[in-house]
Amino acid sequence: MSEKMTVGCGNVFEDLGFPPDEAAALLARETLLIELEKELKKRGKKQQELADELGIPRTRISEVMHHKTERFSLDKLVGLLHRAGKRVEFQVR
Repeated sequence: MSEKMTVGCGNVFEDLGFPPDEAAALLARETLLIELEKELKKRGKKQQELADELGIPRTRISEVMHHKTERFSLDKLVGLLHRAGKRVEFQVR
């Protein structure tokens, strides 16, 4: 049996059927959440230590580590990345 592969548009959320504007926002939030998770894992600390460093409850660190993207706004993710020492830049095309 031969399977036909299709090429995505570059945004998995749009490929899943979300409207383009919503898909763009979802992709932005997911991208920032992944970067925050990578930075926090790199530190090799316990969740409570990370929470204390960022000034947030430990449960919020858990939400980052479990990809609870829907619980974070873009503003909140940018702020957390900034507190973690990361610089966020945007590009509009």
